[in-house]
Amino acid sequence: MEEKKFHNFKNKKFSSLAWIMAILVVVIAVILNMIVSQLDLGWDISPNKQYSLGETTTSYLEELDQNGTKVDFYLLAKMDDIKDSTDSLSLYRALKEYDSHDCINLIDIDPNTDEETMQKINPDNALTLSIGDMVFICGDVKKRIPGNTMYNTSKNEDGTVISQTFNGENIITGAIKSVVDGFTPTVYFLTGHGEKSMNDNYTQFKKNLANYNYQADSLLLSEVEAVPEDTAMIIVAAPTSDISDEDKEKLDAYLDKGGNLSLLMSPNAGKFNYTNLDLIMEDFCVIMDYDRVVETDASMHVSGDDSTIQCNLVELDDDSEAADLTSSLMNEGLIPYMSESRSFYFDTINSDYGRMITASLLNTNTTAVGEPYGGEYETKKITDSELMLAGYSQNNARNSAKLAVFGNADFLDDTHLEDSRYLVAVYLYLSSISWMYDTDIDMGIDSKSTVYDEIALTNASTVSSIMILFAVLPIVIIIIGVAVWIKRRNS
Repeated sequence: MEEKKFHNFKNKKFSSLAWIMAILVVVIAVILNMIVSQLDLGWDISPNKQYSLGETTTSYLEELDQNGTKVDFYLLAKMDDIKDSTDSLSLYRALKEYDSHDCINLIDIDPNTDEETMQKINPDNALTLSIGDMVFICGDVKKRIPGNTMYNTSKNEDGTVISQTFNGENIITGAIKSVVDGFTPTVYFLTGHGEKSMNDNYTQFKKNLANYNYQADSLLLSEVEAVPEDTAMIIVAAPTSDISDEDKEKLDAYLDKGGNLSLLMSPNAGKFNYTNLDLIMEDFCVIMDYDRVVETDASMHVSGDDSTIQCNLVELDDDSEAADLTSSLMNEGLIPYMSESRSFYFDTINSDYGRMITASLLNTNTTAVGEPYGGEYETKKITDSELMLAGYSQNNARNSAKLAVFGNADFLDDTHLEDSRYLVAVYLYLSSISWMYDTDIDMGIDSKSTVYDEIALTNASTVSSIMILFAVLPIVIIIIGVAVWIKRRNS
């Protein structure tokens, strides 16, 4: 009897000890979890270090730390709002690491309530800012990054997210380098030949350029020895006269170094030719028609205005460097319009054509015609074909110099910019600027992907099997464990 009592006492002693140890483990785990949660600590055990900054970024930030550089990094969202979302975990962890460096002053704000800070970073309302956007400021240099560029998301036909790629580190580090280096490229509007004025006609478009991180200014070539070094591209908007021989020489020298030129050549009734501009275009195998395009199908133009016509975006090859110029806009399903325009075509029989990369961007329907309009010589009406209203050419023999031509300059001005009919043409033009000169600095940092696993439940039998596996089986294991424990306790 004494031995049995001792045995029961021993069992109770070990059982009590086991329960006490189990409770202690749970309590310690809870306390540690609370501490880690408060300290916002984390360990990146992902195979591709998805939640950590790479060596390129870390080395660059450490260099800025040593140099005493300071960058104000404004996040137009509260960190607490993105902290607990798995969709933004990569961004949140990256921002925490950026902020751990002395060179970065991360300031998260609610743009809807913090009017004082919004006024500080955007005093002249030059930037169009949205929730999630980021603004980087170093000295007098400022750069905006849209928040929706941080991730690329792929979905299946049902709309389920199947993979997500975080591009943010390459973009953010490039933006930091951009403002630290203090270089903001300039889009110059050419003057001196009767062009439309940047300050009189394109004030809203000038603000749009600021959103794309460009400065805008006027350029009178006769007053400078050469095209300025900070030139991202030159816009020639509806000139009413040709450029001079001296101006052409300066433009050619700029293009020979891989420059970018955009010609917005609205129809002109004047009985003269743009001889020097024609020669520049011919070097890119682009020929300008001296015409005015009208639409003969009444359903394809604005009522009472046969020169404001419906046209079509041209789908570019997927492997083309400029494929995104039209593809993203085509996916929106919007109908593009162009107001009074002239047409162009490519000189495919030119011996230099093989050195070019060319593509039409905006074409008419075959019902449109090109009526002779202006020019020194008599021309014929162009019928029964799609007319090119906008296109581009890249001359690989001139350091990949780029030329974009549009048959009209009005769609970008203050009068037409708010008209929804020209929305596609406006965004197409802005995309052409980015294609010519991308202000983003590529730091060569690879994107980091998250792949979402999914289970296809094809029938009721599969569902039942999974329910048994994940629900019933654990219960059975618990029952067996309890039964074994009871049996051993009473043995």
